[in-house]
Amino acid sequence: MTGQQITGALFVDCGQQLQNGTWVRPPRAKYECLICRRIEGPVVGAAAVTAFVQTIRSKHHHNQQGAHAA
Repeated sequence: MTGQQITGALFVDCGQQLQNGTWVRPPRAKYECLICRRIEGPVVGAAAVTAFVQTIRSKHHHNQQGAHAA
């Protein structure tokens, strides 16, 4: 992994679901940028977590100075 840098951390809790489909603890996720220190999320719920995980890397960008770009 020469030349690569870790720039963010994605935390995902898959939750706990009973066999009848009831959520004891719903899924949740958050993303922490190690460059600008911005935290995205947390999001809660199976559909929200799925969408968040699929799109957070493409939605969170920085400009050349390392600041968060809206």
